[in-house]
Order: sequence, then structure tokens, then C-alpha cells
Amino acid sequence: MFTNDTTSFSHVDGNARVVLDEQAWQVACKTAATEASRYCGLAYDHYIVLLSSSIDQHVDQLPEHLRAQALSIARKWDYATPAERQETQDWNAENGYCKHGLDPNCCPAGCGEY
Repeated sequence: MFTNDTTSFSHVDGNARVVLDEQAWQVACKTAATEASRYCGLAYDHYIVLLSSSIDQHVDQLPEHLRAQALSIARKWDYATPAERQETQDWNAENGYCKHGLDPNCCPAGCGEY
């Protein structure tokens, strides 16, 4: 969703360690949140999927030792892990809600028509 170059999310500190550029990562998370808000149709569950999928794409390109820190920061924008998203989708399906977390007959994406 957002197009920042992931190499700008980390840098080498004075001790020759690669560290997360928290300010750049926060800007990237805010950008992902803004874009997810724009395309979610005001459906919170869909917002979470859009935001989290976008963040996942970028965090996977970070060095392994920076990922937990990056995802912790992303939680401020309601990032959810793939397992958490699947749990929500399962609950929605079991309780008659569409994949967007809405009553299918009220979903603006037309889920009740399928």
C-alpha cells in the first residue's frame, strides 16, 4: 500500500549495529493507516486487514532482529498479526458477518449479493 523504500527504515549506529529508524517507521505506519482508512469503506475489520497486510510486506524486508520492534510500533495504529486477523475472520464467518466485519446485507461491498 505505501511505497517507502524499506532501506530507509534502518541505519547503522555508531557501534556498527543496524537499528530501526523509529521516526521513519512511524511515518510509514501513519501513511499505511491513512491509506487503509481511505480504502476500508469505514469497515474496521477491513481497515485492519489493509493496514496489517501493508505493514507485513515491509516488515518482512527488515532485518530479523528489528521486526518485533517495528511491529510493536505498528500496534499504535492497530496492527494485527496474521493469526489475529484469521481469528477475526473465523469469528465473523461463524457469527454471520462478512469478511469486512459487517452484516452481509448491509455491506457496501455487496457481500450479501454473493
